[in-house]
Amino acid sequence: MEDKVLKQFEMTRKFLLMGAEKITEEHADLIPGGFSNSLRWQLGHVYVTLEQLLFVQTSEEAHLPEGYSELFAPGTSPKDWTAEPPKLDELKSNLSAQLERLKETFQGRLEDEITKPFKVGPYELTTIGEVLLFAIYHESEHNGCMKGLKNSIKGAN
Repeated sequence: MEDKVLKQFEMTRKFLLMGAEKITEEHADLIPGGFSNSLRWQLGHVYVTLEQLLFVQTSEEAHLPEGYSELFAPGTSPKDWTAEPPKLDELKSNLSAQLERLKETFQGRLEDEITKPFKVGPYELTTIGEVLLFAIYHESEHNGCMKGLKNSIKGAN
């Protein structure tokens, strides 16, 4: 079963990266009406959230480039940015490398308990596998947001 969960995460991440290939720097920071964030923010947020959910939560080495948490953590918005965000190529490269680090780090460990249970609404996640399954859901949600953003941006042109 573990291989299937890791395969599902890999598939989810590859779909996100395929969608990211179609984003241009010109459109990366547009925020159409009805949206609170941009395509660049979506990519950075997915990256930061997985680092925080899995690597930090399990006391593994997190790879959070300087400024990423301030730009992309939950509750942040590009509307409040005062620092220059990373280029799309950097975000895509980090997301791709993160996929490989996740597989290398957590292969054979999905049943391991995490240090502190992670609460999601009324639910409590206690294993690496449960948190990874939540991360798949979270990433899929943001991939859907990116599709909506792209369609709104395309419609505005």
